[in-house]
Amino acid sequence: MFKRKKQQKARLTVIDECAHVDGAAPDRVAAQSRRSRTLAVARRRIGMGAVAFCLAFAFLGVRLGIVSLSPAAAGVGAVAARGDDPGRRELVDRNGVLLAVNLPMRSLEIAGREVWSAHETAAAVASVFPNVDAGELETKLAAGRYVEIQERLTPAQEEAVFALGLTGVRFAPRTRRFYPQGPVAAHVIGHTEPGKGGVMGLERVLDERRGKGPLVASIDVRAQQILEQELAASLEKFHATAALGAVMDVETGEVIALASLPDFDPNEPGAAPADFRRNRAVYDRYELGSAFKLLTAAAALETGVATENSTYDARGSYKIADKVIRDFHGENRILTLSEVLQHSSNIGAARMAADLGADRQKAALRDFGMLEALPIELAERRAPELPWQWGPVETATISYGHGISVTPLHLLAAVASVVNGGVYHAPTFLRAEGDPKGKRILSDETSLIMRRIMRRVIADGTASLAEAPGYYAIGKTATAEKPSRGGYNPNARMATFVGAFPGYAPRYAILITLDEPQAVAGTWGYATAGWNAAPTFAAVAKRLAPLLGVMPVDEETAIAAFEIGTTPSMRRASLSPQVGGGAP
Repeated sequence: MFKRKKQQKARLTVIDECAHVDGAAPDRVAAQSRRSRTLAVARRRIGMGAVAFCLAFAFLGVRLGIVSLSPAAAGVGAVAARGDDPGRRELVDRNGVLLAVNLPMRSLEIAGREVWSAHETAAAVASVFPNVDAGELETKLAAGRYVEIQERLTPAQEEAVFALGLTGVRFAPRTRRFYPQGPVAAHVIGHTEPGKGGVMGLERVLDERRGKGPLVASIDVRAQQILEQELAASLEKFHATAALGAVMDVETGEVIALASLPDFDPNEPGAAPADFRRNRAVYDRYELGSAFKLLTAAAALETGVATENSTYDARGSYKIADKVIRDFHGENRILTLSEVLQHSSNIGAARMAADLGADRQKAALRDFGMLEALPIELAERRAPELPWQWGPVETATISYGHGISVTPLHLLAAVASVVNGGVYHAPTFLRAEGDPKGKRILSDETSLIMRRIMRRVIADGTASLAEAPGYYAIGKTATAEKPSRGGYNPNARMATFVGAFPGYAPRYAILITLDEPQAVAGTWGYATAGWNAAPTFAAVAKRLAPLLGVMPVDEETAIAAFEIGTTPSMRRASLSPQVGGGAP
């Protein structure tokens, strides 16, 4: 205490001395001292306030940066996610291969009211996005408008924009539907549009089938690629305008592969003409020609109006009312039921249908699913086009596939039931769970007879080029003139082959159709199905068989199977353990 008082006294002495020297009054000196102390305190407070202001400004700047740049940010400047549905399920093939998936992405948007310089911002953005008109963008930003620059940015574009350090920039969250297989199975998968959901294919199914986990399609990507490759090769080789095909499991109705060419990439559907996006296999209706003779013969056998050895006069022509029916390359003789199919006789089929009658013909076609739209998952399904009256002439022409228009998938499903023991399974594009229950429409005996006849079509008839060694394929050719004004155009044909393998124990049915194929070197001037669709079928079957675990057999084993018939369990036994996860 004593020391502190002594120090205070010393300071007062100094002040008194200074006052004495300067000649100033003591009260004035005291006032100056108080002002000095006040200024010092003020300076300290201003400094502390400046620091606090800088820290607050920095925090606010960081926060605004987060809001404008972060896709997950909330609050001022946040933009709600747009684009494809972020909750949409994945789509996979039957083996788990990814077909469709959501990818998180971001779009670039600029708030005109927040930019420092509309001119500099527009120029900088145009340097990253060459398609942006800098002048037009500057005008919009100067007017304070909110501008979306690009909806889906690549990582490189995002990085480039970040490096610009622009104000008013926002990276808004988006979801993009991505198809990793590109155009493979495009017509089955379909595609989406932002704000609309699925617009075709299985993507439309996903609009209704919400839930967790992927939706499992029936198709096998490997089989799909084989089918598409062989169709593309034939499309080019035979100068066809279009090609389509499908592969179906005859025991379940599962569509293992389905293709329609030309096709498109679902990642960029708008880049292809609208015609390329049309699924010809399930939407287009055709008069598919002589393949209908299989259904006519099966119905005749099943109803008892014919046997395998029934005969039909195929000499000359056959006239019904004002309709004259002729054969393309007629045998001009009496034919057995089997020979009617082997030589594809229109006359024989028409006479067979006359014995069957219109009512039984319609009933059979109804059982084969030919009178209404298929109950498939794809929205592109279409009902057959039926004759407005069904008299004797219509009964005759329908027997060989004229006068009735159906989709190719209609025909494939019907023929699958002919060869699988007589059970109709509606086609499905989703993997079957459990043991699918079909509807029996033919007896095992009728199915066995039909398999034997269909084998003769390849071994001794119009489809020798459909042979697949070791698998003893069965099937039927069909070449139909396309309808035109006032009749049919003999120079525009649909060439189809529909069959199954292995023929001795059918497991997979295949349909191939070429639209307006042309005669080429090696076809001897012919453009009929036996010369183009049949070899395409063989190429597909030979590549699919080992992939799907179908084992070849020797001739003795095959002949025995054709004689005694097979049951579903015997057909399944023809498969080896699944190779690489093939279609079970």
